Amino acid sequence: MNRVAKEAVLETSNFYRFLRTSMRMKTALYRVLHARGLEITPEQWSVLSCLWEKEGLYSTEIAEKTGRDKHTISRIINLLLKKGLVRRQRDPQDKRRAYLYLSEKGRELERPVNAVVEDFCARVFRGVSESEVMQLQRIQERFLENIVRFNDE
Repeated sequence: MNRVAKEAVLETSNFYRFLRTSMRMKTALYRVLHARGLEITPEQWSVLSCLWEKEGLYSTEIAEKTGRDKHTISRIINLLLKKGLVRRQRDPQDKRRAYLYLSEKGRELERPVNAVVEDFCARVFRGVSESEVMQLQRIQERFLENIVRFNDE
């Protein structure tokens, strides 16, 4: 297969198009956060967002909510601990497990970070109708269900 044909296959691949869109969105959000002086990554935002919604989660619960594996979540949590944005509290019933809580510094980030993310999403979805967004969400849910089924086979 020649180079042009290979590129055409890549450019028309639905998987690649989703992947490319996802990567570009993540990179763009990273740049916007950092331009606003918010020194967190989109991955760290997803973990913080779980804790802004409900504190006292185990890392396995966060991994499940974010769709990331436990090793990736552990790495992200360790970075958030190093930055002083979260803290661990050992489970008194099982010393191997720890609850995760926001530090004051982590709580203070909620409003400014969410404002940036909301503005970012509004800009990314500019020109897309509410019904198209809802349709996209339904399609994404179906994809996720299919992926879970695929992984269970």
